[in-house]
Amino acid sequence: MKKILAFAILVVIGIASMAAIPMNPSALSNNERVFCKKISIGMKNARIVLPNDEKLVIPINQLDAYQLGNALYVKKELATNGKSRGQFAYMQLLKTKDNYSLYRMAVKNPELVQPGESLFNYYVYEGDKLYLEASGQSLPNVLAFFGIKYSY
Repeated sequence: MKKILAFAILVVIGIASMAAIPMNPSALSNNERVFCKKISIGMKNARIVLPNDEKLVIPINQLDAYQLGNALYVKKELATNGKSRGQFAYMQLLKTKDNYSLYRMAVKNPELVQPGESLFNYYVYEGDKLYLEASGQSLPNVLAFFGIKYSY
C-alpha cells in the first residue's frame, strides 16, 4: 500500500512539473516563425526581443500570429452580421474541432466592466471564414460543442 501511494505521489509530481514548463513565446510573420523572449504589441508595430537579446520591430500588418505562454493569438478578420468590416484583430485560439475553431477577443468597455476587467467576445470560424459570433444564449451551446464547461 505504501509503495502504491509513493508511486502515485511521484506520478502527480512528474505531471505537475511537466505542466509548469513554460512554452517559448513566438511570432509568425509571413509564414516564418520567430522565437522570442518577449513580445510587445503596439498600435502599428510589434516589438520583439530575440533569445540573443537582439531587438526586432515588425509592422502589425505583417504579423500573422503570436504566442505568449500557452496562448496562441491569431490575426482574424472582423465581421458584423456576416459582412467583413475590413478590420483585423488578434484573437486567442481556445479550441478546434473538425474544421471549426473557437476564438475569444478581449473587449475593453468602461461602461460594462470595472477598470482592469475584460469582457470577452467569442467567435467560431469555419476555416478562415467567420461562422458564428457566440453570445448570450448561444454561448453555452457553442462551448459545449468544443468540450468547454460553461460557468456563470
